[in-house]
Amino acid sequence: MDIFFDTPNLSVDPLTQLHDRESMVSYIGHLLEKKTPFTMALIDIDNFTYINENYGHIAGDKIIRELAERVERQIGGNGVVGRFGGDEFIFVLPNIVGYDEIWQICHKIQLNMSECEVEACSGLYVTVTIGLARFPENANSYEKLLEMTDKALYRGKTKGRNCFIIYLPEKHANIVLKTEKDRQLSSMYLHSIVFSNLTKTENLKDGIKSLFDFISSYYMIDHICIQTEHDEESGTLRFEKIHQLSKMKTFKPVKLSLIRNIINNTIEMFYINDVKQIFQSKQTELYDALCGQKITSTCWVNIAYKGEFFGMLRADMTGVAGSGRIWQYGDMDILLTTAKTIALILHFTGKTLVDLD
Repeated sequence: MDIFFDTPNLSVDPLTQLHDRESMVSYIGHLLEKKTPFTMALIDIDNFTYINENYGHIAGDKIIRELAERVERQIGGNGVVGRFGGDEFIFVLPNIVGYDEIWQICHKIQLNMSECEVEACSGLYVTVTIGLARFPENANSYEKLLEMTDKALYRGKTKGRNCFIIYLPEKHANIVLKTEKDRQLSSMYLHSIVFSNLTKTENLKDGIKSLFDFISSYYMIDHICIQTEHDEESGTLRFEKIHQLSKMKTFKPVKLSLIRNIINNTIEMFYINDVKQIFQSKQTELYDALCGQKITSTCWVNIAYKGEFFGMLRADMTGVAGSGRIWQYGDMDILLTTAKTIALILHFTGKTLVDLD
């Protein structure tokens, strides 16, 4: 390890025993002063608020400790790891600035995180998002480097989480980091988009298509559609939008009874971040149906009002095993609002989805 860490007054984080934020910032200043090239990374645990709310803060602390050990193990002698605060970690890789080498290190971290069940909470698979920037290629001060790293991390979060982003000026320089007020305004704007698309024309079919185009692009969802069950064995996919970057280009209906049997009846929604969880719960028929389409994570919402069922809004992500999307409250809120608005319009116009064909 760098002789810098022999300094006696450096402090550690009491929860993880990693270097704390102050020590890591001092180390980065040390590297900048020596003009040593390095890569700086921020790691954020995906959906940690949800974990704390559903598993409790004691479990949350155990997860932070366990993930700290994993990251430190993966970095090994390549660099130094610290806790930046909350559910965020930081690591620094001195003399490692090559894109391919950084990619390989982050890829190993990602695999280690996404493929292993967290020992502290049985049945829970935790993923992380990583943002990285390099000195001197991207910035020549700690403040600027932190801004670049934040932008890369933010891009990873908006991309769907469970990924790593290495800052590239041509791709990420124009990213504007949002404040809490900006996020609230963004939520208002997105809800306005939903209502505007579904009500601006008397032809609901056109409104749904336009809205699905927007949702697919904005949230980078591989596949979004409405599935009806007029033929229970096969069903019908309506208003399909397949993202141009989707790993799959054709999708098949899934028996709606498989979804409706496990749906949350309070909000009439079902979502899964990783289809492996369906296999573990012994829902083998549903697991096979999703895996057959290379679906890694999925979200379904009832299009229903006062007991009148019209179909289900379905959103899918595809790829290789372990690359599922972590569905965020904001994503699901818009999908839920879309489904319920469509249901209300159909109910009060006396139409069904078949009538829109």
